[in-house]
Amino acid sequence: MPEDQPECHYSFWGPLSTILWGVFIVALFIIAGVITVVLYVAFTIGKISPGQAPAVLMPLKYDGLLLSFSTFSSAVVCVLATVAIVKLRRGSNLREYLGLTLPNRRQFFQWSSAIVAYIALSDGFSLLLGKPVVTEFMSKTYSSLQSPWILWVALLLAAPLSEEAFFRGFLIKGLSASAFRWYGAVIVSSAAWAMIHIQYDVYGIVEIFVLGLLLGAARVKTGSIILTMFLHFVCNLVATAEAAIHAHRLFA
Repeated sequence: MPEDQPECHYSFWGPLSTILWGVFIVALFIIAGVITVVLYVAFTIGKISPGQAPAVLMPLKYDGLLLSFSTFSSAVVCVLATVAIVKLRRGSNLREYLGLTLPNRRQFFQWSSAIVAYIALSDGFSLLLGKPVVTEFMSKTYSSLQSPWILWVALLLAAPLSEEAFFRGFLIKGLSASAFRWYGAVIVSSAAWAMIHIQYDVYGIVEIFVLGLLLGAARVKTGSIILTMFLHFVCNLVATAEAAIHAHRLFA
């Protein structure tokens, strides 16, 4: 960890255990998503034959209701598993381990300004390169919902809570104690976070990776994932609002 961070006197999982537990949590995350898809198809579509599967399942990629349910189920599983694994470590302190502390006022405004700058630069760079500010995935997913409030709740609350607890909370803490050091831990956690966003193209995944670096730096410098949850919330709020505006223009 950086020199400005106080020395920790509580127990936490080492780098190898963190990686193994991390793989386990990601596996649970995927299983929760798959189960949600199966149940969603069963209750909304019913039984389908193998020949019908491609035509029936492909549109689900942009189904906003399914994305919302998957986000909720994966978030519950991820948070519960992360907390349980931290608690399994004898001598651990959940609050200190995951960074469940509030930043001070200076840190809050400093990193809030940084995230606003990132959003402005990201959107500006996308326009400069001729890339859409609202991705095809977000546009189609938002437009698929007659009442999109559930997607807002999923993206603004469930996703930041679970993803920050795991990627910025659990992974960075354990990996920082290895040869990776804190900066390597931030890079690895950001890469892992970006890789789960397979719904986006390569450009979108790179944007998420860069955002992960910023959130990881905020976590390390302040020791707070409550701050990174808020920063994550702001990013998702802007992205969802942009999708809503884009959808409104399409159907205006």
